[in-house]
Amino acid sequence: MRSQQCVTFSIVYVLVCLTTGSPEVIAENELATLRLDLPTALAHALRDNPDLMVKRQALGIAQGRIQQAGLFFQENPHLSVDVNYRHRRFASPLGRHGVDTEVRLLQEVEIAGQRDYRREAAAKNHAQVEWEVADAERLLRLEVTRAFYDLLVLQEKIVIQRQVLSTQEALFQAGSTRFAREDISVLDADTLRLDRDRAQSDLLSQEEERVSKEQQVRLLLGMEEDAPLAVSGEIFGLSSEAGKAEQISPLVALEACAVAQRPDVKVARLSQETREAELRLAQARSVPNISIGPLYKLDNEDQVIGGAIVVPLPFFQRNQQEIAMALTNRETSRTELTARERIVRQEVSGALARLHLARQRLAPYGKSSLANIAHSAELTRKAYEAGEITISELSVALERLVQTRFRFLDALLTYLHARADLESRLTPACLGGMGSGS
Repeated sequence: MRSQQCVTFSIVYVLVCLTTGSPEVIAENELATLRLDLPTALAHALRDNPDLMVKRQALGIAQGRIQQAGLFFQENPHLSVDVNYRHRRFASPLGRHGVDTEVRLLQEVEIAGQRDYRREAAAKNHAQVEWEVADAERLLRLEVTRAFYDLLVLQEKIVIQRQVLSTQEALFQAGSTRFAREDISVLDADTLRLDRDRAQSDLLSQEEERVSKEQQVRLLLGMEEDAPLAVSGEIFGLSSEAGKAEQISPLVALEACAVAQRPDVKVARLSQETREAELRLAQARSVPNISIGPLYKLDNEDQVIGGAIVVPLPFFQRNQQEIAMALTNRETSRTELTARERIVRQEVSGALARLHLARQRLAPYGKSSLANIAHSAELTRKAYEAGEITISELSVALERLVQTRFRFLDALLTYLHARADLESRLTPACLGGMGSGS
């Protein structure tokens, strides 16, 4: 009788967890556990993620290019000194001689608007790098959100699985006692033992998966702390939000908005504009720059002060190679922009389709479904207490209820992934009435 009361208590506890949700995950060392909600995790990642920090450092290179392009002179001045010794021993009986010295300071001066084209290309490149950082942040948010939800749902499964193991252990102990009294068959006793062993194996597998998911979150967030990590969120709150009607713009409008505002599209567009500015610069450099500067000359005893100008004659070299490379880069950037716009449209279309399918998959697990699980759990408990079902049948019924809850969590996780994916394919301005799922 005592073993049956223990089993009944365990059943009630598990069924409460199955129908109303478990409390926050309790770590072994509560005070040492680092708890993160989704907004905090995202802020942590945007601040400390190593890959994102490397991306941001590229802004310094782009800023240096702007500073270089802003210089009035791109080349340093050239100083030349010519010294000639003149000896007149054979031309004059006195054998007079002298030294001729010529000093030139020449500075190359850009013409044909080269400086403006260079500054334009540098500015476009800097803007491109800024949007590359923004796009890296967009992808990082998606990765962190997916990993966060993976760990959150896995924590919920582990709580349920621990209670399942506790119940299966109680059923096994009760079954062993009844088998000793020959109240149940050896098949029933073996079934209870196998159910207990399977519950224990499933829990270990989930714990191993949790270690892997936790490590993934730590890497994404750039965390160095060794304290246990736990993510916090209201599972049933997310489930109730998933059931609400969302106002999502038509697909054509979403695709157009994404093409106009996605960071990666702006990167491709700015890349094309940068290549066009570089082409104009290369074409302007087909006319060689001139060099001008002062001149000082000491010719025997005469001093001459004047100026010098050097004009290269573009007979053979007209910057053909640089122009050809610039033309190729421009055409490549145009192709990349067209491909990127097509990819963005496909990503938005696919993400929206997955969201609709995920919502349909989650729809059966609404409030009525959870109420049905609670009702079935109550009937199962009463049937066991009344002796209408065997202890093995009770174990099978509990397993079915647990798997129903796991399928609900899997459906919810699929929905959360699909929602995060769609949000990452768009921008906040494109989302409209579609709120955040976090």
